[in-house]
Amino acid sequence: MATTSILSNPLGAQAIFDGGVPRTISAKALEIISGGQWVTFSGTALVVSGVDSFASADLTAFGTIQPQLCNGMALNNAGSDEWVTVAKRGAYLCYAGAIVSGGAQVSQNASGAVQNILNTGSVATTTMGATPIGRALTTSASGTALYALIDLNL
Repeated sequence: MATTSILSNPLGAQAIFDGGVPRTISAKALEIISGGQWVTFSGTALVVSGVDSFASADLTAFGTIQPQLCNGMALNNAGSDEWVTVAKRGAYLCYAGAIVSGGAQVSQNASGAVQNILNTGSVATTTMGATPIGRALTTSASGTALYALIDLNL
């Protein structure tokens, strides 16, 4: 699905539940990131060899452009080389980019919206299918003003 939207919600990340303990990670933004945007982590290969060599700045984040790659939802706006907090768990209101069925596994569609994962069995073993980001708690049709409550599990 092609759309000009890049935010899961134009109001930013809208947490409904966080499970009592927010599950977040801090990372350095590689580009301008808006709160509510799906992000992917990157980093220099072989930087971390043990706990003593890990630093939060080893994780770098950028807006995801592929449904196969998603590490979470940005919770704040961040400029390039600024800190961004990324939600890995919690329930958030997200644009519905296609039909979303309550209870179904969902993925992000690289345009800021979510959709049902329809069939992972047809994906070739040499390609990655859409990454499940969680389950829908509510049902929604597709539309720019239609949302689904998504329980993230990343």
